[in-house]
Parts: sequence; structure tokens; C-alpha cells
Amino acid sequence: MKHTEDNLQIACIEWFYLAYPNLIIHHSPNGGFRNAREAARFKKMGTLAGMPDLHIPEPNGQYHGLYIELKAGKNRLTKNQSLIIEKLTNNKYKCEVCYSLDEFMSAVNNYINRGERAFGK
Repeated sequence: MKHTEDNLQIACIEWFYLAYPNLIIHHSPNGGFRNAREAARFKKMGTLAGMPDLHIPEPNGQYHGLYIELKAGKNRLTKNQSLIIEKLTNNKYKCEVCYSLDEFMSAVNNYINRGERAFGK
């Protein structure tokens, strides 16, 4: 299932750069398997379990930026992910959970254009 999410994320990033070449999208590699030493080092460096997969640091007048958690199949948010999303939402960030490229495109278009026009739909 992990590679399915990886492939979804790659498709989302490719579409994003075609649709919004002047905007920034960022992925922090929080997931994956690491040995205990490396995991402890990453935690000391600020890696935070539960952070959404993607961040678009673009304010839209209502929110400071957009965070998107990508899921594949029947995967659901973890407890840590739900807590982080709640904190981000309380701090005026828009958070979305997307299960497909179409959902990602809609979430980004709606956020960036606030429903005015949709790119690639």
C-alpha cells in the first residue's frame, strides 16, 4: 500500500507543478522505515509524527496555507495525524485528506482559487 501512496504523491506533485508552476509545494519525509538511531536523530531535528504529507505555503485570505494528507485504499488517519490536523486547523491552516489525484486536484484548485476557477478539471 505504501508504494500506492508514493505513486499517488508523485502524480499529485507532477500535476501541481504543471498547474501552479510559480507556487511552492513541500514534502517532509516523515514516513518510511529507519533504524532506531536515525529515527531518534530525526526526532531531535524536528521531525514530527503525524504531519501531513504535503504543504502548500500559500495564504489565500482565509487560511495561512494548505496541508494535504494522502491516503490510498482503505487507509485512514492515525491518531497522531488526527491530532496534528486538529492543531493545524485551529491555527488557521486548511487541511485535506485525499484518496486520489482527482480529490487532490479539487482540494488544491478550491484552495488556491477559492472556487473561482479550476485548473485541470
